[in-house]
Amino acid sequence: MSESLGALAAWIALAWAGLLVWLTIGASLRRAVLERDAKAAREQASGVARGVSVLIIRPCAGVDEGLLDNLCSILAVDSQATLSLLMCADDPTDPAVAVIQQALPRLRAAGLDAQLEIHPPTGPNRKASLLAAALAGAQARAAELVVNVDSNVDLRDYDLDSLLAPLLTGARVGASWAPWVEVRSAAGLGPRASEAVLGGSLAAFPLLCGLDPGGLVGKLWAARREALEGIGGFAPLVDYLGEDFEMARRLGAAGWSVEVAPVLGRSRGGAGGFAKVVERLARWLLVLRGQRPLLLLTYPLFFFATPGILALAALGARARPLEALVAASMAVAARALITLAARYWSGRMGAGHYGGALLDAPLSDLSLALAWLRALASREVSWRGHRLRVARGGRLEALDAD
Repeated sequence: MSESLGALAAWIALAWAGLLVWLTIGASLRRAVLERDAKAAREQASGVARGVSVLIIRPCAGVDEGLLDNLCSILAVDSQATLSLLMCADDPTDPAVAVIQQALPRLRAAGLDAQLEIHPPTGPNRKASLLAAALAGAQARAAELVVNVDSNVDLRDYDLDSLLAPLLTGARVGASWAPWVEVRSAAGLGPRASEAVLGGSLAAFPLLCGLDPGGLVGKLWAARREALEGIGGFAPLVDYLGEDFEMARRLGAAGWSVEVAPVLGRSRGGAGGFAKVVERLARWLLVLRGQRPLLLLTYPLFFFATPGILALAALGARARPLEALVAASMAVAARALITLAARYWSGRMGAGHYGGALLDAPLSDLSLALAWLRALASREVSWRGHRLRVARGGRLEALDAD
């Protein structure tokens, strides 16, 4: 490499590393501010949730890890609201239905209004189809607020009123969502890689919400019923892979805001292999490709940037050794801060969590890089045994006959 190209590589590495440091510090500070503001909102909303009618919807498909315990965990949720529960599936032969039927007697014996409904899919996004049918039903029409909780979320001791607080204290807050952390329940490279991404990288939702608090991640969210009715409910969203992204966009267009409530949800991790984890991450990134394509381009720049910066620094080391060294040092320091911040906000700083900290960076960067390439290479995706294709604009097409 010529000296001029080497110098250019060193300077690009230095500028890139500086940008990464700035972004990392900014994300960490904004996350701390969110936590402070959320505590103030919780205090302001203290007691306001008492008696508010809330319908919790749990769309189910297949048997997730600990599904029965997850469904019954609502009995140990922390809330002063008046709760009812609707569990739904799209096929009476789905194995989740048998688990729901096991849960119903326990839930009803505890005095909870708990129901099971079967709703055939009305579009390629089966979760959105279930939510559309549930929101059109009598239980939803009688509720002031609705909450979506995915079937792999454990609600034991969850501070639900903190999730509801933005809706109860803000006149034009249409929805609030909670970042979540995956609790690893199995050994192996796949579960470890998933944990590294979701609890040790910039893509960890407990840290990422500091960068994009107005976004919406669809695993655990609450919404005003009238806000959802104002955007036509969920029926128009069944043709999008990222129904949560489209929901947030439509709420914003209708004059409603979306806020993050940074009280951690817990999702039970599965036992899939590394390839399955990459496929799941690629499915999430395919949502960005279809619905927020410019954001997808930022992933190699920020979300797995360290290898690229180090490579450029190595190329420029001979021509500009000082600049290359500073760039490499800044990149490593920024990545270390990302890991520490993500682990801290994900609750992974206690005893028993330190051993794998050094693996978080390389494992999450590799997983995200492979998922990013997979999302760029193909618009097709598999979800719960169904083949789908994301067209331009984020529209979803079913590729199988069912």
